[in-house]
Amino acid sequence: MNLEQLNENRIEQALIFLAGSDENHAKLSGEVKYLEEAIKQAKAHSFLESEGTVAERDAKALASLKYDLAIQAHLKAYVDFKELDNQRNHEIRIIDIWRTLSSNRRQGNI
Repeated sequence: MNLEQLNENRIEQALIFLAGSDENHAKLSGEVKYLEEAIKQAKAHSFLESEGTVAERDAKALASLKYDLAIQAHLKAYVDFKELDNQRNHEIRIIDIWRTLSSNRRQGNI
């Protein structure tokens, strides 16, 4: 991004994006946390359904379809969350850079 293009309109866009993505960001964050527990539940459920030694039951639980589906759901939610989180962090950095530039301009440094 060209710093000369960093003006109040761009900052307004950043603020609008941040405000508009608050709810989705929170939902995705909650979904990631929920699915972390779902992974544990899927493993435990598959473990209890299995027979054999503890090591065999653990291996079967980790290889189960329920566990695999839980891992896949968590991965998708985590990727979606991180994409939005990274976009939000980018907009926050733009606002921070604008603040610094504005301060420097007021002080006559630029």
